[in-house]
Amino acid sequence: MFATRRILWAGGVGIAGFLIGGIIAMTSGSVAGLLWGGCIGYGIGSIFDQRHATKWLVVYWSVILALIGPLFGLIIGLIVSAKQDYSVLDEVIWGGIGAAVGILLGFTFGSIHMRRLARGAYISPNEQPKI
Repeated sequence: MFATRRILWAGGVGIAGFLIGGIIAMTSGSVAGLLWGGCIGYGIGSIFDQRHATKWLVVYWSVILALIGPLFGLIIGLIVSAKQDYSVLDEVIWGGIGAAVGILLGFTFGSIHMRRLARGAYISPNEQPKI
């Protein structure tokens, strides 16, 4: 069930989230960042473990980009709004927009990835063509 690749990705991205959250909000931010990064890392590891075209691939892509989207949504919202007072409501709105865009992009990328695997366009590293 838990492949090594998934564990490594979850641990690595979880540590990055721990550091980012700790810089922003100290202890509570570290815990939230660890959980957030661990979920993203586990999803990325799950994507890289997929060798067969399944609908879970689309779900993994959508959930990962929905988790990453609010971060970019907040950054873009801060740049676009250019307000001195960035309220909690603004943060929720821009984070929600980022998550929605992430879900749509995840569905698109996951569908493309699933079709490529279904066609057999994927070549695993062990099956590289000999030159």
